[in-house]
Amino acid sequence: MVRQKVTGARSLYMRGYLLTVCLSVWMDSAHGIGVQLIPQYPVVNQSVTLSVTGVTGTIRQFAWYKGSSVDTNNQIFNVIPSLNSVTHGRQYFSRASQFPNGSLQISGLVPTDQGSYTVIIQTAETSARHTVLLPVYEPVTSSVISTNNKEPQENGKVTLTCSTNNAEKILWSKNGVSLPPRLILSADNKTLTFSSVSRSDTGQYRCEASNAVSKTISDPYTLTVNYGPESLSITGRLQVTSGSTISLECSADSVPAPTYQWKLNWTVLEFQNSKLNIQQATSENAGNYTCIVTNSVTKISPETSVYVTVNDNDSAGFTAAIICGSILGTVFIICITGLLYKKYVLSQKGQSGDIGEDPSRVYENIPNTAKAHPAKEEGPYMGLQYPSQDTYSELKK
Repeated sequence: MVRQKVTGARSLYMRGYLLTVCLSVWMDSAHGIGVQLIPQYPVVNQSVTLSVTGVTGTIRQFAWYKGSSVDTNNQIFNVIPSLNSVTHGRQYFSRASQFPNGSLQISGLVPTDQGSYTVIIQTAETSARHTVLLPVYEPVTSSVISTNNKEPQENGKVTLTCSTNNAEKILWSKNGVSLPPRLILSADNKTLTFSSVSRSDTGQYRCEASNAVSKTISDPYTLTVNYGPESLSITGRLQVTSGSTISLECSADSVPAPTYQWKLNWTVLEFQNSKLNIQQATSENAGNYTCIVTNSVTKISPETSVYVTVNDNDSAGFTAAIICGSILGTVFIICITGLLYKKYVLSQKGQSGDIGEDPSRVYENIPNTAKAHPAKEEGPYMGLQYPSQDTYSELKK
């Protein structure tokens, strides 16, 4: 009985030792082989080769399995190269084929081919096992941008969504450059959110969807932020004469472009655009002109007013006549004053021998005749009388 226990213990020990050795050989050999995908990024409808590398020695037998388990239910096929023997397993499919070096080729890839594949290779010296993950890429479908709010108003919330398939990465841009940092992107970058959209967010947005084998860029989506009307003003002449034209123009900052309505003293006028023109204005056209501006999206309708005066032509002519008469009267007074100044003031200065007069001009050619003609005593206005004949006679000599 004791001997049986000892024998049993030794048997278990030997089994454990052998298992440890086998595992050691298995792990060492597993590190010696590998599987390389050719091409590296397999595409649907194309072929891929799961190429075995690092095998030393002659391959006696190899088998491929679908999945990471080497259960017989997962086997694709088992191959003995020396006998040219191929045994199909339960996971075999006609698009799978083998190479003598232990490699597996799959043609006409479909999305369901994606997954793990395991190979076991036995040589004269070792047995090796390796599992590889096979991805199957599909080209990225065309990306399209949609929105939850086609007519966003300033300070509202707006979401843009990039709709595409098979993309591994999505990038957004605005007017050809990266997005401002304040915008919010979802975890998969498919959704772009404006928590409080502003007029500065207006622009063209694109999304670029890509994976390892393809890339698409969406058509531009123009985001238009609606606001206003604001900053209203009316320009034009506010004083016109009867018979002339009243011309006013109303302006406002608004997106979209607003509609206009005019009123005169609270009576609606027929003008429906930003400009108002009234030909041959009369006094009846004078009054308070109001411009009402309406934004069809924001539904805001502010207004602004100016007062226009129409003057009659008679009043204008009478006013002009008064102005001209005043100017002519002033000129007449200035002329009369000048004449009187010359006649009386300047002449008196000449008689009194003012320094301003040059006596030599009058008397430089008159000889000394004081003895022949004694000086007569003259009155204060003698200078205004005509000179005597004797004086002119002397000048002629």
